[in-house]
Amino acid sequence: MPRHDSIFKGLLRSFFSDLLHLAVPDLAARLDLAHPVLLDKEFFTIGGRRRELDLLAQVFFRGDRGHFLLVHVEVEVRARPDMGRRLWRYRRQIQAVHDNHVLSLVVYLQRGRAGVQVQALDEDLLGADLADFRYVAFGLAGCDPAEYLVRPEPLAWGLAALMRRGALTRPALKLACMSRIAAADLDEPRRALLVNCVETYLELNPEEAAEYAALCTVRENREVRAMATTWMERMEAKGMEKGLQQGLRALRKVLLSLLEQRFGPLPEETRARIEAISSLERLTRLSERVLTARSLAALRLQSPARSSS
Repeated sequence: MPRHDSIFKGLLRSFFSDLLHLAVPDLAARLDLAHPVLLDKEFFTIGGRRRELDLLAQVFFRGDRGHFLLVHVEVEVRARPDMGRRLWRYRRQIQAVHDNHVLSLVVYLQRGRAGVQVQALDEDLLGADLADFRYVAFGLAGCDPAEYLVRPEPLAWGLAALMRRGALTRPALKLACMSRIAAADLDEPRRALLVNCVETYLELNPEEAAEYAALCTVRENREVRAMATTWMERMEAKGMEKGLQQGLRALRKVLLSLLEQRFGPLPEETRARIEAISSLERLTRLSERVLTARSLAALRLQSPARSSS
């Protein structure tokens, strides 16, 4: 999965209502965005390839629980000539499953026409039926971040990190994004998603990083400094946890291989006990004892009753 997918899927799922307020404000005002239903992953075959939808949500209209809209969102690094046709194919398959109206929205991270555009397929090339298809394209890169930093939607402050900086230097733009996020009334998981977006898409070179660090030392920016420290600690802990899990998987694989060489095919009970071990030290110790152990029971990887049967 591309890195931008993992970041933006989580970001847009958590700030789904913000996305609609930014992209389709008139429609958003008619929807009950306090209770969207984010649907499970759905897979369709497009052009002979199996694809997973980035996001599909069911949203009811305000004061009318009998009618709802399906909102399909795709995230792309850049605009593609065939994007409209691809969204049209997605819509057809979504409607075949759900039999309901669908709003198609694509977010371009780096290239595409700036801002929000309602686009259509070319009638001359594809015919009137296809030309009736409209979709919303939201190009981030060419937008002015100053316009989004004053928006009330927290998602706008994270997206501003992907936009042209205008009169701001890159360190100043990063500080402006982080300041808005630090001062907002957000729970920590949602705040962390926004910080991760800014840190990922507004990477600074060493000279810019030094300028940003100097800006963060100003007393008025102490909240940004504290938030950045918390984020770094969380990323380090996440990295350590990932390394631990990789190490556990590798040691379990080694231990299973050694046990099969020593005792032959292993019972499911033994495999289950090994998969349940979450200590690197114990897995290492067991691997060292395999060659001298008389039985799986001696290693406490099988019940004695089964061993003697």
